[in-house]
Amino acid sequence: MGTLNRSLALVALGLLLGGCVQIDGGAIEVSWVVHANGRAITDCSCADPAIASVRIDVTGQGGSIDGTRPCEGRARCQFACGRQTGATPFDIPETHGDEMYAIQVVAVGADGVDLPAVMAPASILRTVTRGQPTEVEAFLLSAGCNIDCGGMNKSGVCARP
Repeated sequence: MGTLNRSLALVALGLLLGGCVQIDGGAIEVSWVVHANGRAITDCSCADPAIASVRIDVTGQGGSIDGTRPCEGRARCQFACGRQTGATPFDIPETHGDEMYAIQVVAVGADGVDLPAVMAPASILRTVTRGQPTEVEAFLLSAGCNIDCGGMNKSGVCARP
């Protein structure tokens, strides 16, 4: 085997064993901020109810993707709340024509149950392109302030973010 062929074989082997990302569609990347009584907090346990994780919900709208939910039941679409960002794998089917995905975030408690008391904005519609990340504006999750975090100060926000 020549030097060039050996080098190409080593590069190919490195790609197979290394940190390659499998691309079977597009990805959706979202960010979120938690507000407790109007103030951004970084400790998600200070929200009332406490938020353990945030799940990205994706629902197809129109055409062949209508009603599909590519993130449903997938752990890879749920992220620790404190990360404040998350991205799906590159396997969300690409949109065509008038197809779009309704994207939203859902706060989840430590017991794995959705937290409907944590308010999130309505879904945002986006197209998805194979091999590309689809970025969505930051979502604002609104909750109360957990009394274990010092309750509220005189201005009505969490005393300890």
